[in-house]
Amino acid sequence: MTLNLQRLQTFIHVVDLGGVTAAARAMDVAQSSVSAAVGQLETDVSAQLIDRGARRFQVSDAGRALVDHGRALLVSADEVLDGVARARDAPVGGLLRAGATTTAAEHVLPAALAGFLASHPDVDVDVTVARTEQIVAQVIDGALPFALIAGVSDDPRLYCEPIAMEEQAVIISPEHLLAGQRIDPAMLRGTRLLLRERGSGTREHQLQLAARWQIPAVQHSTLTGTSAILAAVAHGLGITCLSRSVVDVHLRAGAVAEVEFPTPVPPRAISLISRPVRTPSLLEELFLDHLKKGRSA
Repeated sequence: MTLNLQRLQTFIHVVDLGGVTAAARAMDVAQSSVSAAVGQLETDVSAQLIDRGARRFQVSDAGRALVDHGRALLVSADEVLDGVARARDAPVGGLLRAGATTTAAEHVLPAALAGFLASHPDVDVDVTVARTEQIVAQVIDGALPFALIAGVSDDPRLYCEPIAMEEQAVIISPEHLLAGQRIDPAMLRGTRLLLRERGSGTREHQLQLAARWQIPAVQHSTLTGTSAILAAVAHGLGITCLSRSVVDVHLRAGAVAEVEFPTPVPPRAISLISRPVRTPSLLEELFLDHLKKGRSA
């Protein structure tokens, strides 16, 4: 029996993401390609890995066993390649995998990757961007080697190191009478606070701020993604608080405006999370060293 590691990795993506369609979207490949890889893997191991008769996506007992052992096998394969990379005298290359929440992926991670890839042009990058709870879960179960999240994690299964502090900005429509002013939160009575979707660390941060502001008769509305919230603010649907690095270009363009409160919104941490029991590869070590030096410079 021959076990193809790429097919195995694809199948694990399918399981982690809950189906072929989601996996194909995340991998940016055709759904038929993912289905074919899973089908060929089933042939390779002579077992049905997915229960196709179930109404919802369901992994068979054989599929769960393959995922459990397959994760360890992929880690071992990475360690073999890492050992070879450390032994040879050649430019560092290979695939750098990482995770990021939306906030971290919009500024901190792209800036770090740009500098790193300029020094290591033979490196390819695969970044998974998702809500905080999804990214944390994937780091815990080993699907991702490390990730950048907005805020901090107190999960005992993770090592969490704040590496940067992001300034925050409260934004409002530029047409609002209070746009650009320093005001008491009570002056926004009856306004609508625009929140990120459930499972987002930014949403939890926004709710904590709302409890502190105590805006009278405030309403809460949920929108999925930062772009949707920025568009809603620009059209006068309400106010929100986001990282300044995210909203700065919109402030400069006049699409949104800022309001200031007597007590400024404190900066928010951007943190690196990983499993303490996992040894990073050479490529990961180099990138993380670059990331930390760049943020401390």
